[in-house]
Amino acid sequence: FKRGFSGIRVPSVLLTNSAAGFGFSNLSSFSTDDAAAAARVVDELVEAGHRRIGIIGGNREIGQVSQIRIQAHHGISFDFDRDYEPGHYTMDEGYQAAVRLLMRTSDITALFALSDVIAFGTLRAVCDMGRRVPDNISVAGFDGIELSQFCIPRLTTVRQDTARLAALGVDTLLASIEDRATPPVHQHVPFTLYRRESVRRLTPSFRKG
Repeated sequence: FKRGFSGIRVPSVLLTNSAAGFGFSNLSSFSTDDAAAAARVVDELVEAGHRRIGIIGGNREIGQVSQIRIQAHHGISFDFDRDYEPGHYTMDEGYQAAVRLLMRTSDITALFALSDVIAFGTLRAVCDMGRRVPDNISVAGFDGIELSQFCIPRLTTVRQDTARLAALGVDTLLASIEDRATPPVHQHVPFTLYRRESVRRLTPSFRKG
């Protein structure tokens, strides 16, 4: 990934990923702190009483962030082979991954999908397997895209401020073009958790694990 920027000789800005460790004097970056945002989703599920949380989407490297956050913040038992199911960022992949995970681990009470698109497929999979969200299983997403507030049930998710990312990127790029001596900027843009209908607060008698 870093090698892709090695030949750039003009001021540039990377959005949604951090370039802080790349060491390029002409490359700034603005991004969401994905690890902190994922941890906030897990916090929300744990605060709602969930102890058996499955993770859907991405690959093992991406999922590792969520695994570390679950264990480090809450001491919850998380078995990668049992509780994590990879998948591409599409509704169909989310559907198939959710089916595989729920067939393998019947005691999960909540699913954290690493994108809203994956979460939409997950919602359908839960329904097709004869369960209901959030009555039988809670689902949370990541991205905060517009459709997340219109699906049934409305999706609990983290919103990335894409408008802010874009505005900062444009302003910084123009400033760098005007003054090539301007040092690069690397900044995390705040995220927002939206609590909606897809996460159920469990009573102690319903908690597992």
